Amino acid sequence: MTNQMSKMEDYLSIGQLSTMTGIGVHTLRVWEKRYGAPLSERLPSGHRRYSKEEVPRLKAIASALESGFRASKVVSATLEELQGLMGLASVVEPKSSIEEKEKSQIASNKMSVEAWIEFIHKSDDDALINGFHEQWGRHGALKFIFDFAIPLLKRVGDGWETGELTISHEHFASECMVSFLTEKWRQLNTRKTGPLVLITTLPGEIYNLGILMCAVVTATSTCKVLYLGANNPIEEIIDVVEKNNPELLTMSISHKFDLVTSEKLLINLRNKIGANTKIVIGGKGSPCTVRGISYFHTFDEYYDYLINLASADESEKSIRHII
Repeated sequence: MTNQMSKMEDYLSIGQLSTMTGIGVHTLRVWEKRYGAPLSERLPSGHRRYSKEEVPRLKAIASALESGFRASKVVSATLEELQGLMGLASVVEPKSSIEEKEKSQIASNKMSVEAWIEFIHKSDDDALINGFHEQWGRHGALKFIFDFAIPLLKRVGDGWETGELTISHEHFASECMVSFLTEKWRQLNTRKTGPLVLITTLPGEIYNLGILMCAVVTATSTCKVLYLGANNPIEEIIDVVEKNNPELLTMSISHKFDLVTSEKLLINLRNKIGANTKIVIGGKGSPCTVRGISYFHTFDEYYDYLINLASADESEKSIRHII
C-alpha cells in the first residue's frame, strides 16, 4: 500500500464510486482499461481503490456525455479541460436550438459546481471564492443564487450523505459561501430607498445561509435590507419591528425545526406584530398554512413577491405626491 493510501477513508471501492457518480461499475472498468482513467491504486489483496477526489470529475464527465461528447474525448480530461470543452461547444454551435443551448448551459453549470467540489476536497478557499466571483460576474446575483449557490449546497449535502465529503468539508464550503454572500448583499444594499425588509430567523436557528441568500435576492430589488442575523429571541424581533416599522419580515426556517415547533413560534410572532408588517417564510422547516403568513417554496417566487411589493410601494408614493 502506498503512502497516499494511508488514510483509507479517503478512498472508495469501485462499487462506492459507481454509486456516488451514477456511472456503472462495468463502464468504470472499461474506461480505466481503455483510457487509463479513473486512476486507481491496488490494495495488497489486489482490489482497486479510487480517491474521493475523482467523484466531482466523473460527475462532470457524466454531464459532458449527456451533452453529446464521446467518452474518448472526455474520460481522461481534467475538470478545467471539461469546462473548456463545454465553453467551446457553445461557441462553435451558434445555430443550435434554444433547448440545446439551455441543456448545454445546465451541463456547464454542473461542471462549475463539480470544480468547486474539487476545491472543497482540497480545502482551497482562494480557488473556491474566486470561482464564486467568476460566476457572479458572468451571470449576476439572481442566477448565481438559483443556478450555482443552491445546487452547490445541495451537492455538498448529497456528498456528505454518501460519505464522499466530511463534516469539515461541509463546514468549509458553508463558511466560504457565508463570507462571499455577506460581502455581496451588503454591496447591493447601498443607497436603496424601497420598502424596508427585515431578515432574520426563529430563535434556536443555527443556520444562516438561508437568510443570506434571502438578503442577496432582496437586495437585487429596490427593497432595503435590514439584516438581523440568526437565532434572535421573539421579543427582540418584535422590538426591532416596532422601532423600524418594516413593510416585510422575511424568515428562513431550516430542517432543524419540526413543523409543529416552527408553527407555534410563527403564530406567536404573527399575533404580536402589527398587521402593517407582512411576514414571509421559506425553507424545509416552514409550515405552509399559518394564517397571515405567506410561504414561498422557491426564491423565484420570493423575488416576484418583492417586485410586486416594491411596485405597490411606488404607486402609493405617487398617489401621495399627487394628493
